[in-house]
Formats: sequence, C-alpha cells, structure tokens
Amino acid sequence: MGDGVLVVCSQQKLAKQLTTILASVLPGLHTIADSGAQARRLTSLTEFAAVLIAGRLHDETATDLALGLSSNGVERIVIIVDRAALADTHELLDGTGVTILSKPLTKDALIQAIKLILKVGSGKGGIFEKAKLMLVQQKHWTEPQAHRYIQKLSMDKRLPRDVTSQYVIRALEREKEKKLEE
Repeated sequence: MGDGVLVVCSQQKLAKQLTTILASVLPGLHTIADSGAQARRLTSLTEFAAVLIAGRLHDETATDLALGLSSNGVERIVIIVDRAALADTHELLDGTGVTILSKPLTKDALIQAIKLILKVGSGKGGIFEKAKLMLVQQKHWTEPQAHRYIQKLSMDKRLPRDVTSQYVIRALEREKEKKLEE
C-alpha cells in the first residue's frame, strides 16, 4: 500500500480543503489531480493509500473514472457524489469495490470512511471492520451507524461481535447476489 491519498478534483479550492482535512489525520504526501487523465497517469506510476474522487471533472465523469481505475486494479477508491445521483452511482459501481459517499458530507464522516478503508485495505482490520465497510458501501451508512448497528445486533442476539459481523457479511453477500440475479 502506498503513502498518501490521491485527491481527484477539478475545483482547486475544494481539492485543497480535502487535502488539508486528510493531512490533519493521515500521514504522507497527498497529491491533487485535476483531471481523469492525470489521475490515471498518476495511479499507473505511483501506488496511493487511497484515491478520493470529489466534484466534477473536466474530461470525464467521476463515475467513469472510478469504474476505470477499479477495473485497472486500483484499490481503495472513494467517490463523493450528490445525494440525487446516489442510486444511479450505486447501480453503476456495484461490485467494483468503490466506496460511495454522498453529499452533504461532514469532515468526520469523510475521515472515518477513509480510515476504515485504509484499515481494511491494509489487512489490519478484522471481520468487524470488514462488515462495517460493507455496510458503508452497500447501505450507504456512515461508519458510526454501521458500528452501532453491529454492536446492537450483537447485544440483542447475545453473540460475540465477530460472529455477528460474519452474519452481517453473509447477509450482505446474499443480498448482493440476489440483486445480480434480478
């Protein structure tokens, strides 16, 4: 896993704000790409800890870029979309491993999502973190919502958290398979 996050955004002001937020909690040199072509070139040359796609791009849509990067083997991709485009984006990117976050997005929610993706991607995260990430990706929940859901389910069922996490993962996988069959 590389060092630093690649922020892909054509709006310089937003890109600088995002890198400032990331720099406050994540070590490493964060890079800004202002186009899809530049992002593709940078990801082919350098491995990044994560790729964050935010806002509109001049040369292609953010979803096309996310789809292209994931099909080229780039992992830990996060895309921020408008709430109105959430369903369409989810349909396009379902099964690609891209994490979709919707606006309005708080600073804390962004940081938690990036940290969770990095933790699971590095292999340090256990089954609990994997279940939380799947809930964030498939149900579009925040990390705290996913955390509370698994904790509450664990207490209600009187099962260890890891066992409950496995149940959640299996349920989400069945749900995903069911959608693919339709």
